[in-house]
Order: sequence, then C-alpha cells, then structure tokens
Amino acid sequence: MDVRQFQKNRQKFPAEKLDQFAGKYVAWSPDATSILAADEDELQLAAAIQKAGHNSAEILIAFVPAEDEVLLGGGLEVSE
Repeated sequence: MDVRQFQKNRQKFPAEKLDQFAGKYVAWSPDATSILAADEDELQLAAAIQKAGHNSAEILIAFVPAEDEVLLGGGLEVSE
C-alpha cells in the first residue's frame, strides 16, 4: 500500500458518497478510490473482507462519523 497515494485519494473522495456510510465502519480499497464494504460492526466487516478474498493487510477499516458527531479519540473510560 502506498500510504501517500492513499491519503491523496482519500482526501479527494467525494463527501456526498462518504455521507451515505455515516455511523458505519468502511473498508477502503488499497488506493482509497472506493469503499469495498461497510457495516455497523467492525468485526463483521473485517470477516466479510477476508471472506471476499481481500488481503486484510492492504485494507484500511475506518469509522465514518455522522455529520454532527465529534470523535475525540484516544480516550478510554474505566469504571470500577
């Protein structure tokens, strides 16, 4: 996977196409020109990608937030 090319293509991906996947995980093609599959469950999506014969080392799975959703990332809440 060419990470630089992936990033360039990902930034060019039309927002209106990506909007249809809001609230789901998507599996990006290795060059980020298309979305191979989507699911609300990340593990089910990973299994579907493997079942379809894609090389999981070349597929990036990412969450697409809803328009009004903010992802802060890196946080973990632990309750005892």
